[in-house]
Amino acid sequence: MAHSLRPHGALASFALLLALAGCSSSGGSDWVTPAPAAGKTGTGIYVTGVVHHVDVEGGFYVIRGEDGVTYDPTNLPQEFQKDGLSVEADVRKRDDAVGTHMTGTIVDLVRIRKR
Repeated sequence: MAHSLRPHGALASFALLLALAGCSSSGGSDWVTPAPAAGKTGTGIYVTGVVHHVDVEGGFYVIRGEDGVTYDPTNLPQEFQKDGLSVEADVRKRDDAVGTHMTGTIVDLVRIRKR
């Protein structure tokens, strides 16, 4: 009878291994969809970078991308408004928008997460 349990035991062990692998995290794997939601127009861009506080006009937050571009998000959630926070995000570039910050490329965040 022990022989017939081995395949089931191996299958259960494999399933447990897959479940544990799915639960592992590399510093924050949960994507956040900001509110208000991003518009449907604009060029989609994947951004990796660091959130920075700019101390001008009362202060605001930007994302300085690893690509050398500074992004000015219109809908950065409060939980991501932390100077030095490493993030990745899907954004929509807003060529149709004019901002008061005069800093960087204006974007709507489609989704964002900590890295």
